[in-house]
Amino acid sequence: MKLLPLLVIGLIGSLSFPAAAADAEQRLKTALKNMDNLSAEFKQTLLDEDKNVVQQSRGTLALQRPGKFAWIYSEPFEQRIIADGSELWIYDVELDQVTVKPMDESISNAPIMILMKESDVTQQFKVSEVGQRKYLYWIELEPLASDLEYQRIFIGLEDAQVRAMELQDQFGQSTQIVFDNLRMGVVHNPATFKFVPPDGVDVYGVGG
Repeated sequence: MKLLPLLVIGLIGSLSFPAAAADAEQRLKTALKNMDNLSAEFKQTLLDEDKNVVQQSRGTLALQRPGKFAWIYSEPFEQRIIADGSELWIYDVELDQVTVKPMDESISNAPIMILMKESDVTQQFKVSEVGQRKYLYWIELEPLASDLEYQRIFIGLEDAQVRAMELQDQFGQSTQIVFDNLRMGVVHNPATFKFVPPDGVDVYGVGG
């Protein structure tokens, strides 16, 4: 079964123990401020409500503020998710099809927008400290809106960098994402954030 990524449209035994802290907001703001242009590799794990592994995937991330990213899955299925600043392109290589949507309506409430924006996260989330667990300092974000697909987001920081995320949805599932080989201040090739549908593929949505 092929599963859509939850990050775009959770680590330590599934996080579930929030606490308040005065500097949690400041630590998070500092980490997000440093993410203007970055590249990273990632490992993503989807767990069911009983914390059993449903699927694991790997890939790469390139991000350029404002408004551009390339989230590329290489395993177990190749999929390219490209935001060019105005449109979001999702290319499923195995299905040989592309979906394109206006970016604002597609990912305005998606968790990746936490990484994309340098805005005050307290406008959209209640921020609490989980604390130090092993190598990472964890912060919990609880969405202030009640109609979102995820109930809580945990962000793991190391040396003022976002190194991991965990998303917990209303069905008890968790999506855990660990970033590796994180590089800041990358000068990206402009072609990284441009997508041209290959000849012969089905295109659905705007311009399809």
